[in-house]
Amino acid sequence: MTIKQTQPSVKQQVQMGLMIGKQMASSYPGWTIIISAVVGLIVGLIFAWMIWPVTWTETRPSRLSDQYKAVYLNFAATTHATGGMSTEQVAQQLGEGWSKDDVLRILDGMIKDNYAGNQGALQKLRDDLSGTDVTIGPKAVPAAPSSLLLLLLIVLAIIALLILLYMLVRRVLQKPSQPTQVATAIPTPGAVGEAAPVIEAAPVVVPPVSRAVGGARPVEKTAWLGEARTPLTQFATTYAIGDDRYDMSNSIETPAGDFLGECGVGISETLGTGSPDKVTALELWLFDKNDVRTLTKVLMSEHAYNDGAIRAKLAPKGDAVMLRKGEIVELTTQTLKLNARVVDLTYGVGGLPPNSFFQQVTLEIATWNLAG
Repeated sequence: MTIKQTQPSVKQQVQMGLMIGKQMASSYPGWTIIISAVVGLIVGLIFAWMIWPVTWTETRPSRLSDQYKAVYLNFAATTHATGGMSTEQVAQQLGEGWSKDDVLRILDGMIKDNYAGNQGALQKLRDDLSGTDVTIGPKAVPAAPSSLLLLLLIVLAIIALLILLYMLVRRVLQKPSQPTQVATAIPTPGAVGEAAPVIEAAPVVVPPVSRAVGGARPVEKTAWLGEARTPLTQFATTYAIGDDRYDMSNSIETPAGDFLGECGVGISETLGTGSPDKVTALELWLFDKNDVRTLTKVLMSEHAYNDGAIRAKLAPKGDAVMLRKGEIVELTTQTLKLNARVVDLTYGVGGLPPNSFFQQVTLEIATWNLAG
């Protein structure tokens, strides 16, 4: 029976896009943060200048443009000339933010231009202000404490963002560190009765690792035990100690190029401290666009599999599987099936319990389309 392929719904497409984005973000965290910061800044500017621009209300006369300052002073001069306000009242109503010299300068220009034919009232206001010991206000309006605090927070946020971007760019461009040399003590035969020399644990061997090693390397499609058909896709991937960003993903497509889903493997859990990470568990996952879910199994070291605390911690991520060379791990969704064969498995030594972290793991992964 052939299962007809259907076009995924909008909800399925959104979930599929989020899944792909999540995998890309986990593979390139530095660039993801940088791009997110730039996009966030652009969106913020669009909102600030186009969608929700700043509006001014209840402003002081000193903050008006020259055109409206003249209108306000002309109204004040008329009110003063008709006896509606005293000189002191006019000075008070003009508010803070400008000095008497600023007001007199503007009045001089209005008188010279015979503003609105009100030269007499403007002249009277000018004479009374200059001849009276009144204070209109300081030249600058001190910022309110809340405004100063907001400005300080904005400056600190910008500084923190610049530092973060610098660190991320430096980390991305930084060359990989040199491999750590193995320093082991070799026992030598001694005289009878002498104590045997103490052999110190060797440090972890860290060979040079290329990001390309952890990628999906296509291999020849072969027959698999229990499978009647050759795989739709087949590739190999290798985790090696020192590749702390190991997170491989590969799309699953038909020969015609139709997208069916995605699969991959990445770091799930580490042990100890220091560099490089000591990986004790990997995550094998399969995403089916028709099933709209992701199945996961946790591929554990022998130590992690037998440790109840680690098993309990990783249980929410998926079923636990202890890695053994030659073992095949299976994941099956509604329309897809994945087999991962452990081609090579080497444990690291030094500083941690035996068989607790991987030195190198090579998986050969094959997928089948169950719908056709």
